[in-house]
Amino acid sequence: MHPLYQRVLTYIADASADSFEALALDVFQHQFEQSVPYQRFCRSRGATPDRIATWQAIPAVPIVAFKYAELCCGPPQRQFRSSGTTSGAAVRSRHLLPELELYRASALAGLRRALFPDVQRMRIASLIGSVEALPESSLAQMAAWAIDEFGTPDSAVVAAADGLDVDQLTALLRASERDGQPLALLATTGALLHAFDALTARNVTFRLPHGSRLMDTGGDKGAPRHLSRKGLLHAVWQAFAIPGYFSINEYGMAELSSQYYDSSIRDRVHGRHAPRRKLAPHWARVAVLDPKTLAPQPAGVAGLLRHVDLANAGSALAVLSEDLGAVVEDGFELLGRAPGAETRGCSLSAATWDLPPPAATGNAG
Repeated sequence: MHPLYQRVLTYIADASADSFEALALDVFQHQFEQSVPYQRFCRSRGATPDRIATWQAIPAVPIVAFKYAELCCGPPQRQFRSSGTTSGAAVRSRHLLPELELYRASALAGLRRALFPDVQRMRIASLIGSVEALPESSLAQMAAWAIDEFGTPDSAVVAAADGLDVDQLTALLRASERDGQPLALLATTGALLHAFDALTARNVTFRLPHGSRLMDTGGDKGAPRHLSRKGLLHAVWQAFAIPGYFSINEYGMAELSSQYYDSSIRDRVHGRHAPRRKLAPHWARVAVLDPKTLAPQPAGVAGLLRHVDLANAGSALAVLSEDLGAVVEDGFELLGRAPGAETRGCSLSAATWDLPPPAATGNAG
C-alpha cells in the first residue's frame, strides 16, 4: 500500500492522528503527479502544488468528468459505475480505485458513526442487491461490508433477482418481533416503497423492538412514486414501528468513497436535540458554492455541493457535484439537483478535459 494511503487510513480511524489540511495538500500533490488527466485539468487553471496552500483551493473535478477521464493514480483494484439514469446506461461514471481498502474503511467508519453508534452488531435485512448480482455497484459493496461488520449470523440480503423476496423479509421481521432483538433495514428508497406496497398487499405490519433502525438512500430513483421525507418517515413508523429518530437517509455517489448521513441517530445517542441535517465525517469536507461564480455561499443560501474526500486519495480528492445544498449548523441540507446540470457539465468536460463528447444518447447534453 502507498504510504500516503496508509496515512489516510490511520486518519479515518483516528482524527487526532493527522491534520486534514496537511493530508489534503499531500493527496493533491500525489494526484497531480500520478493522474495525467487531473494534472492537465489543474494546469489549465494555473493550479499547481506550489501554488495551492489550502484544501479549499484544490481544483474540484466536475462530476461529469468521471464519464470521460480515467481519474486514477495507479492500476485499479476495483471499478464502480454510476447507475446511468441521467444519460443512459451507455454513458456512466466510472470510479477507479487503486486501493479498495480506502473505500472499505471509510464506508464502515461512516456506518459505525451514523447508523450503529450504540451497538456492535444486530440483525440486518438488506433490500439492496448483492455484490454478486451488482458487482459494479458501490452501494451493494457497502451493504455487503455492513452485514459482515455489523450483522448477526442471521442477517441477509432480501433483494432477489426479480425484485424483493417478501417472504424472506417477512421472516426476518417476524423473528425480531418474537425474540425482541432489534433489526436494521438497509434499503434504497425505491426498494423501500416497493416493500411498503408488497406488505400492504398482504395486509401485514410489524412492531419491531426498540433500537431497530432504517437507512435508506437514492431518493426517487427506482421508486414507484414520489414520497416526501415526512411521508416516508410516517410510512416507516406505520409499517415497522421504527421512529423517525432511528431512520436516517444516506447521501452518496459512485464517484465518492465517503457518505453523508442524517444526524438523527447520532444526535439521539449523544442526547442532542437539533434539526435533522446531513453530517460529514471528519475525513471529508463539504462546501456550498454559487452555481455561477463558484464562490462560497453563506450559511442558509443554496448552491452547488463541492466535496473534498480524503478516502478518494487514489482517484479524485475534490469533486464538484451537480447537487444543490445549503450549510446548516454543523452540517448541510440537501436540496436536490441543479437545473440543467448535465448540459453544463458536458460542455465543461469537452472544453477542459480535451476529450471528445460522448455519443449522442438523447439527453447527453
